[in-house]
Amino acid sequence: MGVFLVELQYEQEVSKFDKKDAIIAIIFFFVYFILITAALAALYVRTDLSEGTWQIIRNTSRVINLLIIVTIVKLRGQTLASIGLHGKNVRAAVVLGLGLAPIFLAARFVPGFTGGWQLQSDTYIFILLNVALAAIREDISFVGFVQTRLHGLVKNKNSAINLGAAFFMLAHLPSRLIQGVDMPVILFLLLMVNWFFMHRAFVILFKRYYSIIPVFIMHLASNFPSPWQGDGSVPAWVTVIVPTVIFVVIVEFWHDKWNKKNETESSWENINGDYDS
Repeated sequence: MGVFLVELQYEQEVSKFDKKDAIIAIIFFFVYFILITAALAALYVRTDLSEGTWQIIRNTSRVINLLIIVTIVKLRGQTLASIGLHGKNVRAAVVLGLGLAPIFLAARFVPGFTGGWQLQSDTYIFILLNVALAAIREDISFVGFVQTRLHGLVKNKNSAINLGAAFFMLAHLPSRLIQGVDMPVILFLLLMVNWFFMHRAFVILFKRYYSIIPVFIMHLASNFPSPWQGDGSVPAWVTVIVPTVIFVVIVEFWHDKWNKKNETESSWENINGDYDS
């Protein structure tokens, strides 16, 4: 698919959304990712329920989150394809995600290299499934739903993406601020910047095929639990922030080249159009 057609397809899809879609998405974000998330975090701090029970509560909340989005989409007369769930270009979308995934997966080997290759417990698969559910919930919520609808209110493409990135960053704050931040302030600020630019990179991947598939693959890879215990002599945040910087730089550079080529192709179309007329 040509670069110009990729950008055009995304613009055509998001142009279908209006201010009402954007307002609904913003309300959904604040109610679910700020208020409800904060309430659950406060409940977690003040009760002594087992971790297994809390995992069930979290996963139930995530499933409800997805069902609410599907309900809103259907009530607005839209399709699941409007949030990136469709069967077009599946193979290409998978290849795109898998091609970039090693950036993060390589970091998962760091604990093994530095900590003696001690395998995780038999709950590893359960942990991986929880991570996968959390990732697909955030991807559909922020990239497929909230971000696409924001274009109905914010017409400047880059401003709309930056607003979505700010929402994604803010969504990670309530639980951490209420439950406590166990790291230096500077590292926490770096994590906030990390979340902001991760969202931007996810949206760029989404644009390629208007598909949630490459976004989910990369998000799962970025949160992929290490199969080995401990972090050895390497701080855990290094295995998060360093690959994120590499990923974001690659994707933003690719997008910059994509935009320049897009402008060239658009100019040629205008020239040819004027010539034909």
